[in-house]
Amino acid sequence: MQRLLASLTLIAATAAPATAQNCRVDVRSGKCIFVPAGQQTPPDFAVGDSFPVYDHSMILNIDRYDLPPVDGAWRYYKSGPDIYKVETGTYRVLAILRHAGR
Repeated sequence: MQRLLASLTLIAATAAPATAQNCRVDVRSGKCIFVPAGQQTPPDFAVGDSFPVYDHSMILNIDRYDLPPVDGAWRYYKSGPDIYKVETGTYRVLAILRHAGR
C-alpha cells in the first residue's frame, strides 16, 4: 500500500499542470483541454495594437464569460477565442484574456 501511495504521489508531483496559457475550453463540456505549446495560436492583436472595434463584437453579458465589471474607460471585445480589454477613446488593446469563458 505504501509503495502504491508513493508512486501516486510521485506521478502527481511530476505531472505538468495545464496552465491557462495552454488551456482551450471545450464548448460542450466547459472543461479545459490541454494544448501542447507547438499547437497554440497567437492572439490576433497584441497589447498596444489598434483594435478594429467596428469589426468585432463588444461583450455586453460579462457574466457569461466570468469577467470582472468594467470600471473605467474601456470595454471588452471578442475576436475568435480571445477576449480583449480595449480603451474606448483610442481603441488600443489594454489586455488580452486568452480563451476566456465559453
